[in-house]
Amino acid sequence: MSSTSASASSATSSSASSSASASPSSFASPSAAPRPSKYTQAQLASRPCLALDGHDLAALRISGEGKQEYGKHGAACAWKLAGQNVSLALDLPLSYAKTMTKNGRVTQVPVGQHQAVQAEFQRICFIFVALHDTDHLVGTTTIPDRGVAQDGTCPAGASVAATALTHIR
Repeated sequence: MSSTSASASSATSSSASSSASASPSSFASPSAAPRPSKYTQAQLASRPCLALDGHDLAALRISGEGKQEYGKHGAACAWKLAGQNVSLALDLPLSYAKTMTKNGRVTQVPVGQHQAVQAEFQRICFIFVALHDTDHLVGTTTIPDRGVAQDGTCPAGASVAATALTHIR
């Protein structure tokens, strides 16, 4: 082995070990949350209940697994969060978002690291986030249970959307 390749090999080993020791996980406490599983948006669109894992469900105080449903725009997953029925879909067309926001009170809100369009209409909150393009939106529809205050409706949908976005690569 030449001295050049030996020093290159030794440099590679030492840089690999120093980068491994400088990884973010080495600074995390033992009780830190595990890294979320990552999926493509298309994978989650067909299996939307994977968008929230067990850690997410516990953090959001959702008891039980989500219920997968199918509709005109594909699969969605529904959860119950503090008296709010939240449904998540991961491949909604822009035309659907335009229809759902048409007569509502529309605002722009932060959802995780993204900006989203939020529309409130007749106690229902719709949130739409464009990740890669506007033809494949991530969206939540949140409807409060009868007798539950509406003030938690949009925050519940935004929490589910923001958490789901952490699983999209």
